[in-house]
Amino acid sequence: MRRASALLLIKRRRYLMARKHIWMNPPLVKLAAECGKANGREGKFSARLGDVVERYDILMKLTPVPELSDIEKMILGEVVCGSALSPVTVKYMPESIMDAATGTEEERMTLRDKVITWSAAERIAAIESLGV
Repeated sequence: MRRASALLLIKRRRYLMARKHIWMNPPLVKLAAECGKANGREGKFSARLGDVVERYDILMKLTPVPELSDIEKMILGEVVCGSALSPVTVKYMPESIMDAATGTEEERMTLRDKVITWSAAERIAAIESLGV
């Protein structure tokens, strides 16, 4: 009996160690609702989340990171640090660059002109390359 309960305890510890906790931001809450049992997907949240992350990884691998000088990285870092990434943030990134305090006006204009030509994926790749 002792051995059986010890084995159960070991299995339970392994199970608990394997469980991961994630922060449920609004897009994940929406995804969880879409994957719920009421929608006929029988709670396949983790599988669907894995699919989304895998697709994001593919996009980032296939999107070249735009080249940036050190000052351009600093300006872009100021623009994205402390703000949540959203479609609005990505869309209006060129305008936000001009509002930054970092760099000279000429340096900000040069970066803004570069960013205007980038796709949304390139903008996100540039942000990801900053590690913020």
